[in-house]
Amino acid sequence: MLNQLFNDVFTSTAVKPLIMLEAIGVALVLGLVVAKVYQYKTVYSKSFVMSLALLPALIAVVIFLVNGGLGAGVAVMGAFSLIRFRSAPGGAKELVSIFLAMTIGIAIGMGYLVFAGAFTLIMSVAIVLLETIN
Repeated sequence: MLNQLFNDVFTSTAVKPLIMLEAIGVALVLGLVVAKVYQYKTVYSKSFVMSLALLPALIAVVIFLVNGGLGAGVAVMGAFSLIRFRSAPGGAKELVSIFLAMTIGIAIGMGYLVFAGAFTLIMSVAIVLLETIN
């Protein structure tokens, strides 16, 4: 039973709308968690927090559309991420938050919803602890 917690949900090549909606829903919820953790003890802009909340769902859909081909999906999203890095320079916490959101999106796009949730929880606790302890 425990072995199956980290299995992917996309077990066939046919698109199942309910599973895709579930994956997008999980991505949005986990994106909101990342956004709220980022806001903790941080001066932030509304647009950046909104971007963090939506980024996992966007990446999950891109990975899904390239049929789980991780290499192709990362290449596509890498090109899109250049837009963020060419804009206003950000701090290390912004960079970590962006990569965290991208990692969650990749995990969800590959179908590992439970793993993405566990990873988000672990990283969120670590970020809050590190932010609390100087």
